Amino acid sequence: MKYNIVVATHHKTGTVWMSTVFKAIASDIGAKYVEFRSQYEQLAEALRPPFVLFNYDSDFREHSHILGRDDVRILHLIRDPRDVLISAMHYHKKSQETWLHEPVPGYDNVTYQHRLNALATPFEQYVFEMENSTESTLRDMSKWQYGRANCFEARYEDLRLDVQMGYWARIMDFLGFDEAEQQIGWQRFWQNSLFGNVARFAHKHVRSGDVAQWKREFTPELAKAFLERFPTVLQSLEYETDDGWVQDLQKTNASGQTSMLKRLVGKRWAQFKALNGSL
Repeated sequence: MKYNIVVATHHKTGTVWMSTVFKAIASDIGAKYVEFRSQYEQLAEALRPPFVLFNYDSDFREHSHILGRDDVRILHLIRDPRDVLISAMHYHKKSQETWLHEPVPGYDNVTYQHRLNALATPFEQYVFEMENSTESTLRDMSKWQYGRANCFEARYEDLRLDVQMGYWARIMDFLGFDEAEQQIGWQRFWQNSLFGNVARFAHKHVRSGDVAQWKREFTPELAKAFLERFPTVLQSLEYETDDGWVQDLQKTNASGQTSMLKRLVGKRWAQFKALNGSL
């Protein structure tokens, strides 16, 4: 390893995927794999080169100086905030993560998961997510210091569609892997990608993993609610240039309803003709 590596993700941006890949790579090449949260109190002793430091929420607190070290290269991963919301809401409804099952002050000591599942409609569940866990995730994603020369700013969407692994090759080169280490990196990335070996198995952590799920999941009402709560996040993260996506969604929704009505009318007309023909 030419550099020590820091991998910084956010909730539902490919965190489990990247942690699995980099833990395997670290083991293969003889680097120490350090989880920021679980080893927080012992970081000074743990970060002995060569190391791979993984932080699943990209908040380094008083240890942010690590990111500026000359011997460190960073991979920071984000995802379309709309898909973060979708993935988080469905995950939180079923996940066994401890915090979801602890009584939450302010919710009559009801657990987060119970409160979420008690809501009557998907719209209400998404709004709850927007105002709680996902709000925190998107805030952290927006607060990240972009533009660091030693950081590769990656997007989940580019990695998820990287079947030829050209994007991944760029990342490995940036992180300073030599030729032998890159061979290991390619293998581990493929083995743990939804388009690779992991697709053969049912991964309990992954509901879909698709890119742009919001296009089929968002209703105009949900899009409006999202925009009211996060008016600038899509532009600041360069997922949209303006709010035109909301109008496009409304047009698509109206078109889809018209097509559905036509199919329904056509089916009923065919049934009517068949019935009259048999009389």
